[in-house]
Amino acid sequence: MNEYVTAVLDAVTNPDLAGGEAERLRERIDRAGLLVPPSPAGRHRPPEQDLARARAAAGTGRPLSDLVDEGR
Repeated sequence: MNEYVTAVLDAVTNPDLAGGEAERLRERIDRAGLLVPPSPAGRHRPPEQDLARARAAAGTGRPLSDLVDEGR
């Protein structure tokens, strides 16, 4: 009985025993509480104005190399 329970618990908690690489990663993310379930309505595209705002803001921050040079 102990061997069976150990095998079941190992299968549930050991990502190396899962299917493919993507499935193992998905399981680990889910166990960490970071997996966002898919929307019941399926995928949707954000509003165009949100995309435009994100595109305008992309790449306008400080480069990471500057922060590394400053020792942050």
